[in-house]
Amino acid sequence: MKPASDAAHGLGHRPVRAVVGTAGHVDHGKTTLVGDLTGMQTDRLAEERARGISIELGFAWVDTDAGRLAFVDVPGHERFVRQMIAGAAGIDFVLLVVAADEGVMPQTREHLDICELLGVSAGAVVLTKVDLVDDDWLELVREDVREAVRGTFLEDAPVFTHAAGDPISAQALTQALAELATRSQGPARSPDRPFKLSIDRVFVMRGFGTVVTGTTASGTLGVGDQVVLQPSGRTARVRGVEVHGQAVERLGPGTRAAINLQGAGPDDIGRGEVVTTRDGLVATSMIDGTFTALGRLARPVPERARVLVHVGTAQVQGTLAIVGADEVPPGGRAAVQLRLDAPVAILPGEPYVVRGFEVLEGYGKTLGGGRALTPAARRHRGVDAPAAQALIAALAGDDPRAALEGLAGFEGERGLPRHAAALAARLPGEIGALGAARDALLEAGRLVIAGDRLIHVDALDALAGRAIATLDAHHRAQPARPGLTTEELRTRVRADLPAELFAQVIARLVASGRVVASGELLARSDFRPRRSAAQERACEGVLAALREGGLTPPRVQDLPEQLGLTQAAIDDALELLLAEGAVVRVSRELVFGAAPLADLERRLVAFLEAHDTIDASQLKDLTGASRKYTIPLGEYFDRVRLTLRVGDARRLRRAG
Repeated sequence: MKPASDAAHGLGHRPVRAVVGTAGHVDHGKTTLVGDLTGMQTDRLAEERARGISIELGFAWVDTDAGRLAFVDVPGHERFVRQMIAGAAGIDFVLLVVAADEGVMPQTREHLDICELLGVSAGAVVLTKVDLVDDDWLELVREDVREAVRGTFLEDAPVFTHAAGDPISAQALTQALAELATRSQGPARSPDRPFKLSIDRVFVMRGFGTVVTGTTASGTLGVGDQVVLQPSGRTARVRGVEVHGQAVERLGPGTRAAINLQGAGPDDIGRGEVVTTRDGLVATSMIDGTFTALGRLARPVPERARVLVHVGTAQVQGTLAIVGADEVPPGGRAAVQLRLDAPVAILPGEPYVVRGFEVLEGYGKTLGGGRALTPAARRHRGVDAPAAQALIAALAGDDPRAALEGLAGFEGERGLPRHAAALAARLPGEIGALGAARDALLEAGRLVIAGDRLIHVDALDALAGRAIATLDAHHRAQPARPGLTTEELRTRVRADLPAELFAQVIARLVASGRVVASGELLARSDFRPRRSAAQERACEGVLAALREGGLTPPRVQDLPEQLGLTQAAIDDALELLLAEGAVVRVSRELVFGAAPLADLERRLVAFLEAHDTIDASQLKDLTGASRKYTIPLGEYFDRVRLTLRVGDARRLRRAG
């Protein structure tokens, strides 16, 4: 598999020491410079060669004493800034290219800002076309460049000169880049994070099928692995991997790669999608993050501005919701929520760029950018702005424990996935560090495990408060009732609350002594049921009638006339007697005294142990009652799993 410019001129795979990107205005010689440095032509489209400008990303490499340098050549025209951002998103160092005959131009400034927003922190300036100007003009251009890079990461960067086809300047620049790669550390790219490759090209290779290319941002991937394409959710298998024309078995982060996918066609995939592993990154339409407005802006960026958001190789329209403020002034910083018109997959903590829809004077459309910190579960409202700001500050810091606790606390009852690999899809940081932070918070009691979720202790305390308030209200409204079952209480607190989570709440309440459990019932520890005089009389009358009836009690609907009470009073008395276990409901119409029913159960067990089975006639003889009673009684014993019906007979249900 040798995909066009990504795998042509294969020299055999060597580890890539650094990925170097070009930046600069259109027609300033970026592609020519890369060609002189590498001997490779990165303009692969006929239209590019005909027009003499780059439209798509180009890729090349050169081997040095420090290792292989991979180059990403980006378009310079304002119309193709999306492609520029897609290429710059994966670079370690930048070459800011300025043509000596024109000097600093709009895209020079915009590309420099974009690189800074994307976290690029090292590079060099190259003045091209120096053979077209005299020394005095060249010095003016140098001063122009020094002014343009003042206050940026390139302020103290070396400035090189180059004329097209000059091997001496090309060799000097290559050596300088090798030394820069040796001295400097590029952006942190960890293998201990979810795998992410943002797709910048998709094509078909005869005999191989679909191939996607991009620069790996994090994680590892091997031949045979299952992958997910986000945001589409399509799955595929890795059939093969190449790095600069050489087949490899496994990819690490910071590598320019071509991946041959089996199970996904080229029409199913586009630039902006992400290759991740099956338990890796998730797609989201809302992102919490930081935002910095460019200092060169003429006016503030307003709340809810419509913008183009660039993250990885994706470009999507959306709304920039500013948390806790009405605008961000030029050079200002804020917590924001990106509300996107279509989902994207982010690596938590990765940089993004925001552009507007109007070209600024002497510039482009870039407004600012920041870090996309975490997929957001809900929209932030004005009332929760302080909490959202605190969360974003914690996520933007360097402490994985603070970030994890902050996000778990903010998610409340929803909680977070308990496994570290799944946490890494929501939080900046390495899987191992997040696992250690989780364990420390569990040990400190700041988090608890409920099913497959991590819940912050504050959320449990809030639920416990609501459970206490619900029990108190129930005791006030129904002072004769001994309490509520766990399921009744859970439903009243919040019907969709997971049972595992509510069990944690009740366990904490019981352990603290605020709630007592009696059988299946829960009550406040200081509560004592108190029946009214009327309830006492009704309970005594109902219980006496049921006990007197034995195994042929009066039907529930006959009790009001028999006792001279209302149906409501009878129903209330039955609820109280059922709750204390004095009576047992066998069917909707029949309620038995607990003592006669327990006696029948003992005699039934003895009969079955002696005779193995019992039929309807024998059960009738055992009870001395008619079918009106024996049929519901037989079904009751089946329901409580004492007996098992076999044909027309019943036998004891044995354990296991």
